[in-house]
Amino acid sequence: MSVEPRTPLAELTEDQLEALHNELDAYRNQPQLRHCLVPGCLREFDFTARMAGNPPSRPSWSGDGWRQLGNGSIHPRNGRHVCPDHAEIVIAHHARPVETASGRWTAACPCGWTALPQRWHGLLGPLWEEHLLTELGDLPSAPPITDPEHRVPFSDHTERSLAELYDRLEDAETYTQELREVARAAMLGYSQAVPALLGVKTSLEALHQRIALDSRDWTADKTDAWIWAILVGANCENTDTDHVHNDIDCAGDQALWDLGRQHDIPTDQIIRTGHLRWWVANAIKVAQQIEENNVDPRNED
Repeated sequence: MSVEPRTPLAELTEDQLEALHNELDAYRNQPQLRHCLVPGCLREFDFTARMAGNPPSRPSWSGDGWRQLGNGSIHPRNGRHVCPDHAEIVIAHHARPVETASGRWTAACPCGWTALPQRWHGLLGPLWEEHLLTELGDLPSAPPITDPEHRVPFSDHTERSLAELYDRLEDAETYTQELREVARAAMLGYSQAVPALLGVKTSLEALHQRIALDSRDWTADKTDAWIWAILVGANCENTDTDHVHNDIDCAGDQALWDLGRQHDIPTDQIIRTGHLRWWVANAIKVAQQIEENNVDPRNED
């Protein structure tokens, strides 16, 4: 390592001193580049400048739009950072490691893809990267594991390859049983929740009709206004894309705030009232969708 000769103070100039400071700053502020985890992507950003809130020394090293995978995700070989170009597809296929019943590891992707179980979880990263490249179109789709053309011939089997087949069978049997238990629990919860939701819908609609047809002014009293805003709704609830709020056939989107000013209701209570109304309206909407799809458990034999 070559070291520049030191200039005595008597011979030092202001320009040389400035250059010395600049060189020291350059050493202290060397960029720490982070690369995109997608194989083949050459984008990178200056991690040090990003953390310090300083502009990078090169525009191409900007950290704007970069994402970072959190804990519990697969460990790619190139780190956890994702460039803006690949952020959308990586988030859509953000796989997580799963330990199988046989003690091996696989990866579960939101798209339904699962990695071939491995004895060491560190091998999941390359398999997930291969899956990403396949989704990007950079690699052809891999043949299914059960493809007869890719099975190991009988004469080539070893004790280890045979154990691999038995492990796969054990994993499949365990997954099947777990899926059955999940489906059974979901159906039980559904059969209990749907009748209750439909009953609540009937009750809420009856209250809505009773209040809407009542002759008195439900907005005159503070408590009555609160009940009316939750059960009937103060604002316009027309969700048509071409609908425009007006004073003729809708209440607009400021009626709830006008009601709050009329009764001197705090802002947080007005916002909470709007949330409560949304839950009531959404429950009725979901119940209507269930009725339209004819999936009421009360009608099943």
